Amino acid sequence: MSATNLVNDPASGLRETVQRPAQAPFRTEIQGLRAIAVAAVVLYHFWPNRLSGGYVGVDIFFVISGYLITSHMYREILRTSSIGLLKFWARRVRRLLPASFLVLFASLLAAFLWVPSTVWEVTARQLAASAFYVQNWVLAGDSVDYSAQHNDATVAQHYWSLSVEEQFYVFWPLLVLGLLYILPKFARSKGTSSTVSSPRSILILGLAVVGTASLAYSIAVTALAPSMAYFVSPARVWEFAAGALVALVFVDRTLDGWVATVLGWAGIGLIVGSALTFTAETPFPGWTAIVPVGGTALILMVAGTATPAGARWWLSSKSMQFVGGISYSLYLWHWPILIVAPYVMGRPAGLLDKCLLLGLVVLLSWLTKITVEDPLRTGRFLSTNLRAYSFAASGMAIVLGLAVALTSFAFAGSDGKTAQVNSPCYGPGALNPANNCGPVTGAGVPDPAPAVVARQNKEPLYKGCQGDLSGTDLVSCDLGVEERQATATVALVGDSHATAWLPAIEVLAQRHKWHIRTYTKASCPLTAALRVLPSEATDRNQSDCSSWGKKVEEKLATDTKITTVFTAAYSTAYTYKPAPGVELRDPAEDGFTTAWKGLLSSGKRVVAFDDVPRTNGQYVPTCLAANSRDPLACATTVDQAFPKGTAITHAASTFKSPRFTHIPLRSEFCDAKLCYPQLGAVIVYRDYSHISAEYSRALAPFVDGRVS
Repeated sequence: MSATNLVNDPASGLRETVQRPAQAPFRTEIQGLRAIAVAAVVLYHFWPNRLSGGYVGVDIFFVISGYLITSHMYREILRTSSIGLLKFWARRVRRLLPASFLVLFASLLAAFLWVPSTVWEVTARQLAASAFYVQNWVLAGDSVDYSAQHNDATVAQHYWSLSVEEQFYVFWPLLVLGLLYILPKFARSKGTSSTVSSPRSILILGLAVVGTASLAYSIAVTALAPSMAYFVSPARVWEFAAGALVALVFVDRTLDGWVATVLGWAGIGLIVGSALTFTAETPFPGWTAIVPVGGTALILMVAGTATPAGARWWLSSKSMQFVGGISYSLYLWHWPILIVAPYVMGRPAGLLDKCLLLGLVVLLSWLTKITVEDPLRTGRFLSTNLRAYSFAASGMAIVLGLAVALTSFAFAGSDGKTAQVNSPCYGPGALNPANNCGPVTGAGVPDPAPAVVARQNKEPLYKGCQGDLSGTDLVSCDLGVEERQATATVALVGDSHATAWLPAIEVLAQRHKWHIRTYTKASCPLTAALRVLPSEATDRNQSDCSSWGKKVEEKLATDTKITTVFTAAYSTAYTYKPAPGVELRDPAEDGFTTAWKGLLSSGKRVVAFDDVPRTNGQYVPTCLAANSRDPLACATTVDQAFPKGTAITHAASTFKSPRFTHIPLRSEFCDAKLCYPQLGAVIVYRDYSHISAEYSRALAPFVDGRVS
């Protein structure tokens, strides 16, 4: 498969006017650039607070790839009047996939041996996505999926940038061929063929347009959806195009002299400056990525003096050449080592640990280069296209099969169907001394297993029943018994912590023949105050939440069928300030009581749950899976579990009305000293704060005793 006769072909309208370049010399400064790029990424991942912008190393790699690949294709076009696509892609397979598959296999084995089972499903999904080089799109989807935004980092997460690179390798030659075929025809139809008469001019014009469009898209999507923008390929195309344009404009030549020396150091300054000053809050990629991309492009343009006065001399040093030479394997190995090590050690990695791990990463990378990368790239094993493609297909199939197996193993434990739900020692009953239950956490493994409970985050029981972070539309579901058969209609209102109480409310609905209407929205408690999330960059969600709350209050006030409103909130997650036009002495507590008074004035009964106790911040099922022999390692002290600022708890404990019911929760989660992650063999939380569906149901009798 090739583009035939594209150069000096009268039918195509192309003629080459540039002297054909010889074989490109090896540029040691590019190897040095690779060293800077991988060092920035690795140091950022090991010490993110010390090199807060080290993620720009990925962008350096993208520019280098655009430069080298476009240079190679352009030379091939001039030499053979074609691009051998099958040969081109086979070379990419030989260069990249052997080491990539090796690390994927090792990562999968490490995950099975040491990573908690709760992480296996998402790990398997990302391993498979990485093998097929679509990991960036998986992470982009997760970034806008509320249920997936707090997923634990997996051993394959760093493959997102490799996925972008591989997509570039697939589509870039097709784009080049398309430009060489289409632009001359278009120019002739407009009578301007003389301006695009050579492949070089065609490609410069076409790739400049593509790059400009990508940059505009990158700026726009970074402003609108920054989490997604970081991963999606169209937002990164312009970085490859920047390298490509340098290759086409300079055609294997570089600037020299003192000007080149100045520009070279300017390029180093832009890269290092962005790595040191950019942070997680920097809008990226967007326009800010122009800084490291521009710095990389400057270095690619210049040679500079081959003395210590020039950047080229430093980039060409032996140490930089060594690191640049192992940069690919270094990138592959550093992340899974960093992720798995704390599970192996049973504690977070300290400074000395990280230094030793970094040494291990360098050793593994060097061994991978000399035993896997180089031999398979240049040896006979993958020497033909057929062998290369067969190797790629086989590796992908094996990773996919092992990933499916890993997922199956994750859910091979108890699924809760055999749980003794009627036992007095099930769930919160284990805290009652009168039940003589023995260990409050329960005997044996939890039922259902941690991975089953953790899955509730990805596969919510009431999908579509909760509004998103943004927007003001009322999202509602009707549950329980049919309204025409119900003895009463109740509503559940609040944020995702209110949604977590739905399993308990459903149990009561079946018992008392209630019809349930839900009005819940992510990170949006029902309060007359403005709730503020410190993590939000703008106040858009804040204003949306306030508008949503007003709509809910109006809806409830006019719905005469609803007699009781249950409400809950993760009130310690927010700070509060007065809403415009609303006077509140204490916005945190008075915001809740003001909303309750409004519901009471419309004839409703209000039932308010306390804040559930706070955890140690870890995903509780993951912590329990990692500490299966010591579940108390995941417990918190009472003081930690009930910090100051539990607004809804304080408000409910002092609010008085004959039609208001307060549901205290301390004794159902804690004893005098500890609040437990597991009670009576039931895992209490499905993540770091939301109660599990099983524990919610287990609390139904307690809630019933309060509201009946």
